[in-house]
Amino acid sequence: MIIYVSKELKSISSELRKRGYTVVEENSSSPCDAIICNIKNGGLQNVNMQSNVRTEGTLIIDSGSKNIDEIEYILNNRVYSSLF
Repeated sequence: MIIYVSKELKSISSELRKRGYTVVEENSSSPCDAIICNIKNGGLQNVNMQSNVRTEGTLIIDSGSKNIDEIEYILNNRVYSSLF
């Protein structure tokens, strides 16, 4: 699984790498399976939608107040709670 993590989320990026995930940076042209960012702080602005996002099935996770275990659960189960 290839995961794009916003550059300001360094602790999440580091922890995901420790857990064996492939994490790519902002300038990567690799298509991602998941994007983790803080949506409220404009986290999707730096994502290269043409090269980083697959045409179908890219999971976008709002890091918000989630801890690393919650994020990993979402990644593994592709389950996300309602936004409202």
